[in-house]
Amino acid sequence: MILLDCYPTFYDFCLQHFDVHIQIFKLFHTFGFFVAIAFLTGIFLLRSELQRREKLGLLPSKKVKVIHGAKFGINDVLFPAVTGFIIGWKSIGIITNDPMVGDEPAAYFFSLKYGSIVLGFIGAAILSGIEYYTIRKHQQKEPEERVEERHPSDDTGSILFVAAIAGIFGSNLFNTLEHPEQFSEIFSDPASLLSGLNIFGGLICAGLALIIYAFVKKIKQGHFFDSLGSVYLIAYAIGRLGCQTAGDGCWGVPNPHEKPSFIPQFVWASDYKNNIIAECDPYQGQYFDYLDSTKVQSYKNCSFQETHKLVAPVYPTPLYEFIMAGSLGLLLWGLRKRLTHLPGMLISFMFLMNGVERYLIEQIRVNEKLSYLGFSLTQGEFLAILMTIGGSIAVISLYFYYTKKANLNLKNEQVKETI
Repeated sequence: MILLDCYPTFYDFCLQHFDVHIQIFKLFHTFGFFVAIAFLTGIFLLRSELQRREKLGLLPSKKVKVIHGAKFGINDVLFPAVTGFIIGWKSIGIITNDPMVGDEPAAYFFSLKYGSIVLGFIGAAILSGIEYYTIRKHQQKEPEERVEERHPSDDTGSILFVAAIAGIFGSNLFNTLEHPEQFSEIFSDPASLLSGLNIFGGLICAGLALIIYAFVKKIKQGHFFDSLGSVYLIAYAIGRLGCQTAGDGCWGVPNPHEKPSFIPQFVWASDYKNNIIAECDPYQGQYFDYLDSTKVQSYKNCSFQETHKLVAPVYPTPLYEFIMAGSLGLLLWGLRKRLTHLPGMLISFMFLMNGVERYLIEQIRVNEKLSYLGFSLTQGEFLAILMTIGGSIAVISLYFYYTKKANLNLKNEQVKETI
């Protein structure tokens, strides 16, 4: 069944279902595809919400100077020419379906041996020509300097780029803190910092980066972060589909219960066939109390080259998070207009809901237990509890703050009427 198998790359998907060998598709990972979809969805939703608040006057614009009709210069086509040359130069391997493109992409794309110089010059001519035509089309005899209004929604791409970079760094940093034995590897292999993910680390660092961004850009932080609240959960849910289709190890523990007839197999338990990390028994025989000892021993000695899947089906937790986070994100998106007059409330609800959701998921996942304030918890559980408590305190505090403010305004109106 298509929903039970993993497809680390689009090459795997096309090979399994259409028996087609397209080498370039090995470069396109399904995880990256869903991350890109999540990013584009985030841009669309965030821009829409920022524009709505801008129309209400809640996120004011600022004036910037822009030069129109600048004359053409050689520097304007330098970057497009270089980009076009590289694309054209290396495109020969893609056109000829060279196996090296998929099997050894680094060796192919970073080597001077492989490529077509002729196609390189053609690519350079095309891109530089397009850029030249665009500049000449808008060129004026005298460049004109104008003062224009720039809204926060105009910088939606930059906002999400800052969040993405800080999030990637934070997720890997917190993964290293959760697995300190990997810390020494950073000095011998700096690339190891880019392996492993911790969603809460990403959320914390992205949040700090956006606070700084909003402060520098002088954006009202309450309305700014409220705009991001539901968008984050929806984008996160879409990204989790990438974990599910790739089989990157974010799954849960084995599901020992018999499947009810009305629940689809891919929702109940999955064996993650052809998973990207080539794992057949990630728990080394643990959590198999419901099996006889002979079977458990055979599981411990499994080989992925033989099984091509997990020997014991596990809870598909990425799928559960897609459903839970997506539902919560859509709920907040539906409530955003009702909460517009309460800046800070929506993002507080997001932290509260996301904390509860993540804590529940941690109960059927396996991570290393650490000691936090005398309690044995996984890092995910600890941060989920902090998010839940912090979100709850923020929601209650804001409720009393806005209630008191409303009552005060009401009294002032009553005093004015008596005067």
